[in-house]
Amino acid sequence: MQDIRAVCFDLDNTLWDIWPVILRAEQAVMDFLALHYPTAVVGETLESMRAAREAVARRFPQHQHDFSFLRQQALREQCVRCGCAEQMVEQAFEVFLSARNRVDLYAEVAESLQLLQRRYRLFTASNGNADLSRIGIAHWFERSIHAREVGVLKPAAAVFHKVVEATDLQLHEVLYVGDDPLADVEGARRAGMRAVWINRNAESWPVELSQPEHTVTTLRELVAWLGCSPIQ
Repeated sequence: MQDIRAVCFDLDNTLWDIWPVILRAEQAVMDFLALHYPTAVVGETLESMRAAREAVARRFPQHQHDFSFLRQQALREQCVRCGCAEQMVEQAFEVFLSARNRVDLYAEVAESLQLLQRRYRLFTASNGNADLSRIGIAHWFERSIHAREVGVLKPAAAVFHKVVEATDLQLHEVLYVGDDPLADVEGARRAGMRAVWINRNAESWPVELSQPEHTVTTLRELVAWLGCSPIQ
């Protein structure tokens, strides 16, 4: 690993558990609408609103890389159906973003990033719409890439190439760490990066993909594998 100069991380389900966050955020939107725009939620449930967003994604495949657009478009259509004021969309989406960026880092993440930062340049590349400044961890990373900025989703190589754009890094000098076998590990190594699979939940590796170079269950194991100072 002597040629590795940077480590790039996926975010959701790599640095935090995303599903409790999304459920809380969606419930926060439902509660906000029920209080301020009650006609918008007549006959609606979290499941029906989720189904409406999935329908939007099918109708707007050109925006599949932009989760923010898809959620806002679903809210726009909900706004039209209920005859609510247009400001509902912006307000409800801000409620979602506020809740979506209240995450609980996995227990070892903060200390691990501090140790890794001593030796490596740190980056992130994600398909999601997390805001690291709102979360309070942007200071650890030199650059954060979002799929919506690139115009495609991982595992597209363009997302990984964007990480090193306008830097002095070569792709093979970057180690990518993520939880998704295809989007993260296979995507990164096809793009020219090294890749580590973080498997926090004892998942099985897909048989159709070649085995990852290395697997860890926590960032603490990654720190040890890279030979950084141990966490006390």
